[in-house]
Amino acid sequence: MAKRKSYDIRKKILHMVREEPVSYTKIQTKLSTNYDSVKNNCKELEFYGFVKIKTIENHPENGQLSYEVEITPKGRDIVKKIEKNK
Repeated sequence: MAKRKSYDIRKKILHMVREEPVSYTKIQTKLSTNYDSVKNNCKELEFYGFVKIKTIENHPENGQLSYEVEITPKGRDIVKKIEKNK
């Protein structure tokens, strides 16, 4: 099986978070990739201003530290451009 490119993973992350904030764990499960890959790609998207990463100290489901990724207006614009160029 060929390794997916980070570009493809970042596109999928943007599509996942465009409706509502999503946790690293949910992204990991949906994309069938490892946690570190999700974390690194989300941090890169945050660096460019496409998403905002929110730290949740006490997650309601498991009581542990968690991270949620939410799209920014700049991220929404990029998703529209990606969809337009399909």
